[in-house]
Amino acid sequence: MQLKRLGLGIRFDFLSAASEREHAQQAFEEIFSVLTLSELEGLLIYGGQDPLTDPAENVFLAVIMGGSLSTMRRIYEKINADAAIGMYLAHTHPFIENNRLLHWQTPSFYGEVQKDGTLRGGDGTLDGLTVPKKHGRRRPVGKGIKVLFAPDSYGALSSTDAIKRLSVAARRHFQGVKIVPVPMTYGGCGMVRALVTACEGAYRTAKITPLVPEGKSSAVYGVLHGKTAVLALAEVLPCEGEGTASLNAGELIRRALDEGLREIVLGTAESAIRDCGMGCMRALGVKFYDAEGTELKGSAEELRRVAAVDTEYLHPGLREARITILNGGISETPAEYAEDAVRFRALVASAVGVSASDCAGVGGLLCALGGARRASGVDALLDAVDFDKLLQGVALVVTGEMLLEEASFSGGRAVPCVLARCAARRIPTAVLAGGISGMLDETRLGSAGVMAFIDAPMSREQAAARAEELFDAAADRMFRLIRIGRDVEKIGAPKPPRQRDFARMYRESLKKETE
Repeated sequence: MQLKRLGLGIRFDFLSAASEREHAQQAFEEIFSVLTLSELEGLLIYGGQDPLTDPAENVFLAVIMGGSLSTMRRIYEKINADAAIGMYLAHTHPFIENNRLLHWQTPSFYGEVQKDGTLRGGDGTLDGLTVPKKHGRRRPVGKGIKVLFAPDSYGALSSTDAIKRLSVAARRHFQGVKIVPVPMTYGGCGMVRALVTACEGAYRTAKITPLVPEGKSSAVYGVLHGKTAVLALAEVLPCEGEGTASLNAGELIRRALDEGLREIVLGTAESAIRDCGMGCMRALGVKFYDAEGTELKGSAEELRRVAAVDTEYLHPGLREARITILNGGISETPAEYAEDAVRFRALVASAVGVSASDCAGVGGLLCALGGARRASGVDALLDAVDFDKLLQGVALVVTGEMLLEEASFSGGRAVPCVLARCAARRIPTAVLAGGISGMLDETRLGSAGVMAFIDAPMSREQAAARAEELFDAAADRMFRLIRIGRDVEKIGAPKPPRQRDFARMYRESLKKETE
C-alpha cells in the first residue's frame, strides 16, 4: 500500500468468521451510509485483516486514504459520531493513523472513488457498492446512555468474548449506547489486556533478558490512569522448556518503578515458578551468594546453593510502592521443588526478619521485601480498575456467570461483588447466567433481573458446543425486553380526555350575542 498524505483506518470487530469480501461489504456499507460523494470523491479505499490483531479475533481494517487534513478530519468526525457504526467498532483503538498503517504489507485495494460514486481500479471486492450523493441523518436510539458490562467467564466463553457479544446485542436495540467494558480476570493470562481495555489504558514495551537462545527479548505491561502498572506472571514467564524463571517478571517490575509508577497490580495465577522468585528479586537488586561468596545468577538450579542474601541494593521504589498481588488460588511453586523452596524461604525470611510462610513465591517475596499485599477475588480487581469511578453516569450494569446458585454469593465471585456495588448506587443490574440452580435468595439479588441462556435440558458438552449461539440469543432477548420497557415508559399511560372550559365557552357565547 502506497501511503498518500493522510490515511484513516477504521477497525471493525465482526466477532464471527467470514470471508474478506463479506466483511468488506458490511464495513463499507456502513461507512458509505454516513459519508457523501463530496467527501469521498478521489480517495483510495483499502481493506483486510488488521495486521496487528490476532486473525482469530476477526477484526477487519477499513482504510480511506488520500484526502487533505480537513477532509480526513471531517470523515473521522462523521464516522465517530454515528452510533450505528459504533456498534461494530473494536473497543480499543477503533481508529488508527498512518504510523500504524506502515506495518501493513499486503492490504487489498478496493478502488478509487469516482465522480459517479463507483469504485474503479480495485480488485472487485466492492463491486455494486456506490457512494451516495446525499443521505438522511440517522437518529440512533439510546444516544448518550452508558451501559457497563462486567460478566465472569462462561466456561468456553471468556469474559472478553461475552462483552463483545453483549455489545452487539445492546447496539442492535440501542444504537447510540456507550459501552463500558470491564472483563473479569483473576490474575492469569489475559489479565493485562482485560484491565487495559476496561480502563482505556496504555501498553508499555520493555526489554527483557532472553533466557535461552532466540528467547523473548521484550515484553508488555499495562498502565492504568497514568499511575498504575499491571502485569501477569503467566504472560511474561517463559515456557516450561526455558526454565520457568521469574527474572523477566522482575525486570518488568523494575521498569515500572523506574517509570515512576508506585501502584502495581501483579497477577500470579496460572504461573508455576520453579525458581521461587529468586530471579525476580535479583532483577530488583537483591543479591544471592553461595557458601564461597560467589554471586549467583538467580536460576532455579542455584536454589540449593544459596547461603546468603543481601538486600542492601534493593530498588528504593519497591518499599514506596503499593503492590497488589492478585492470586487465583493456584500454587506458584511446583510440588517437585518443595524441598528447595522451603530452604530458600527460610533463608530469605531470616535475612529480612519475617516468617518463612510469608516468603512463598514472587508474591510472598514482594510482600516481605516491599509494600505488597495479597488479595483474592473480584473485589481486588474492581478496586484496581477503580470500578466505582467507572460506574459514574452508568444507566445499566450487566454481569453473570455460567451457573448461578447460592454458592455464587460466597468466595468473592463476580456476581455478588458487582451487585453489591451497583446496589449501593441504585444502578439497575441484569444478571445473564448460563443456568440457575435451586431457589435463589431474593434478598441477595436485590432488584436485579436474572435470565438464563440454556433454555432446554442438555449435557455440559452440548452447552459448551452451543455456548455462543445460546448466549447471543439470550442477550438479544434481554435487550429486546429492555427496549420494550423503554417504549412502554415513553408511551406512558393513556392521557385523560381534555376537559372543556365551560366558563370560557360561556364568555365566548355572550360575546357573540353582543356582536
